[in-house]
Amino acid sequence: MPKTNNGMYYEERGNGPDTIVLLPGLGCSLTCWSEVAPLLDGYRLVLMDLPGHAGSLHAPADGSSLARIAETVIDACDQLGLERFALVGLSFGGALSVRIALDRPGQVFAVMALMPWNAGGTEAGDPVIEGFHTSFRDVEAITQAVGAISLEPSKTTDVVRTMTTAVTEQFWHSWLGTGGGAYTSMFEELSGMAVPACYVIGGQDTIAPQDKLIADVRAMPGGRLVFLSDAGHLAPYESPELVAREIREFVSRYANTPSPGAGASS
Repeated sequence: MPKTNNGMYYEERGNGPDTIVLLPGLGCSLTCWSEVAPLLDGYRLVLMDLPGHAGSLHAPADGSSLARIAETVIDACDQLGLERFALVGLSFGGALSVRIALDRPGQVFAVMALMPWNAGGTEAGDPVIEGFHTSFRDVEAITQAVGAISLEPSKTTDVVRTMTTAVTEQFWHSWLGTGGGAYTSMFEELSGMAVPACYVIGGQDTIAPQDKLIADVRAMPGGRLVFLSDAGHLAPYESPELVAREIREFVSRYANTPSPGAGASS
C-alpha cells in the first residue's frame, strides 16, 4: 500500500501536466472516486484516504480541528512533491479542501467542494451530527442513515462499510462530539480566499444546508456556485458522469490541461 511518511494512503491515476487531488467525504474511502477518476483523463490524479480513515487509519487525525487535519493532508502533498494542484473534495472533504486552499493559496490553483460541509459549522443540537456521533460502528443505525441520504443505496454500500469498519474512534468523536471540529467555523476567513473556488450543491441533497452554502460562496471573492438539480449528497457514487463533467469544466479554466472541446464556440 503506497503511503506517505505520515501514514496517508494514496493512489495515483493517469498523467498530464496538471494534478488534481481528490478527497473523500466523512466515513468514505477513496473508492468514492472509482467511477469519476476514469472520466478525468489527461490529468494526474492523486486519490487520498482521509486521515483516520481506511488506508490512512494511522495518519495524524485530530478531528477537533479542521486546520490540523489539513496539515496532515498538506504534509502528504508536500511529501509527494505536489507544488501546484487543484483540490476536489466531497462533503467533509470539500470543507477540508477549502481549508487547505485558504492555508496554501500559492500551491492550490483551484478548489471545488462537492456538497460540502458548510464553512460556518453546525450548531448545538444538530440532530444529524448528534445521531452520527452516537452511532459509532452501529451497523444498523449507519446503514439507515446512509440509506436516508442516498438516492441509490445500492451504489453507496462502500460508505456503510467504511463508516462501520474503517474510521478511528478518536477521529469520529473528536469531529462529531460536542465542541468537536463539526462545531467550529472558518466562515469569517472566506473573504480572504485567494484561490478560484467553486461549490457544487445538489437539489436532492438532504444534509447540506443550501442557504449556508450559498452564503459561503457569496463570502468568497469570485466564488462560483453550480446547482445540480438531480444530484444527492453522495453524487460521486451515484452520478459520476455529472460530477466528472463539472470537475473538468471548472478545473480546466485554471489548468494547463485543455477541456475536451475547448475553444469551440458556445
